[in-house]
Amino acid sequence: MEGVSVTGTRTTRTIPAGQIGNDKPLSIVTEVWTSPELKTVVSSKRSDPRMGDQTFQLTNIVRAEPDPTLFTVPSDFMTLDAAGPVVYKDAGVPAPDR
Repeated sequence: MEGVSVTGTRTTRTIPAGQIGNDKPLSIVTEVWTSPELKTVVSSKRSDPRMGDQTFQLTNIVRAEPDPTLFTVPSDFMTLDAAGPVVYKDAGVPAPDR
């Protein structure tokens, strides 16, 4: 898959009729394909009649070293010594009482 060796599992879970107010049994199918070499999920699919279908696909996998400039500190980067504690504010959340 996407040029990578993968292993997959498929799981089907059935919710019996009447268990959650359903008049028929509901089948939830989950399929996950992982790459042991990359140690990550390459593809997953979930079909659930209560929530619909969800699909994830890792694409454009590049097995080369990333561009080193992605990890270069910008030339205008500065480190500042703070005079006091750093306080983060969120406009929607009141600050705690001190």
